[in-house]
Amino acid sequence: MALLVDSAWLDDVAQVCRDFPVVGVTTNPTIVLAAVERGQKLSLVDLARELLALCPGPVFLQPVAEGADELVAAGRECLAIDPARIVLKLPMTADGLHAGKLLGSEGARIAFTAVYTLPQAYQGLLAGAEWIIPYFGRLRRAGLDACARIGEMARLLRAQHAETRLMVASLKSPDDVIEATLAGAHDITAQPDVIRAMVHSPLTSDALAGFANDWRLVQQALEQG
Repeated sequence: MALLVDSAWLDDVAQVCRDFPVVGVTTNPTIVLAAVERGQKLSLVDLARELLALCPGPVFLQPVAEGADELVAAGRECLAIDPARIVLKLPMTADGLHAGKLLGSEGARIAFTAVYTLPQAYQGLLAGAEWIIPYFGRLRRAGLDACARIGEMARLLRAQHAETRLMVASLKSPDDVIEATLAGAHDITAQPDVIRAMVHSPLTSDALAGFANDWRLVQQALEQG
């Protein structure tokens, strides 16, 4: 299993990759827009290069274009940055599948994003995707059983003996992360605040405060001889 950070804000990515067992970064146009609105005015190429320098693993970029041919061209521009580590997040549409099959045949690393149904997951694995990315939070907000859907997708991949991995996104809390993992997610991508919150517990804080107090008593006893 791998944990990735879902962010384009460089300061957050740097801190999370430094302090937590995060191996890669996922982005999309909405995440990039949020960074731009916070004042980070970088081209997609410059952003990708910065993210590649901050994390040891894959960096997911989502090209946007109208039509399959235009999507292929946009994908190739992203891949030119670093074809070994850039992963293209493509839409689960006919155009996205067309682009994914062609770019995959050229050696590109492909993920299909916004996957909600089992037939979509099946199409993605047949197209040779390295990852399928369902949105946990959006499934739940749509009134669906997100854990059940993730579990069904995981069983589908196992039944097909697929190498395709299930990366779950749109996770709003540490509990969401664990629910998705127990349901069958291979990998998780989460926002920086969710990743940071995963290490916090009031019981842990209480235990550490007790240890700190006891250590002060140890030091006092030693100083007194």
